[in-house]
Amino acid sequence: MKAGFLYAGKKSQQATGTVTSDAKKDEDVGVARLNGIIEHKEGVIHVCKVPRIQHGGSKCVQMGKLKDVIHQSGMVAAVGLEAYIALKSAGKKPDMFFGAREGVIEAAFHGIDCVIVIVDEEFTDFLKRLENVELTYVIHDLIAP
Repeated sequence: MKAGFLYAGKKSQQATGTVTSDAKKDEDVGVARLNGIIEHKEGVIHVCKVPRIQHGGSKCVQMGKLKDVIHQSGMVAAVGLEAYIALKSAGKKPDMFFGAREGVIEAAFHGIDCVIVIVDEEFTDFLKRLENVELTYVIHDLIAP
């Protein structure tokens, strides 16, 4: 596994299989008869809570904290317009907006550390989802006091 993708190679590994056809480097290829354990580490999801507009919106986000968090991960997502605008204000266009919740979960399962900036009313349900799939997460409350 590299950057969330499974690669086939000729070197001896802990997991083995047989490619289903010839392929050159960086071409897609099928792998059959997998045996062993594929070395894999799940990613961590950094969950950043921002307020809805009724509670101040992106203007109430601690930008310094947000910038620190988004620079530690490979993928950044936004849930809610306020989250999107907060990221834009921090100089980052989110990698995901539509389908962001499931996208970061899938990315984390593939070993990618992620940041999800999420509005407060979606926050609790998303944490429950992370608990159900048993992924590691860190909470960052970005709402300015």
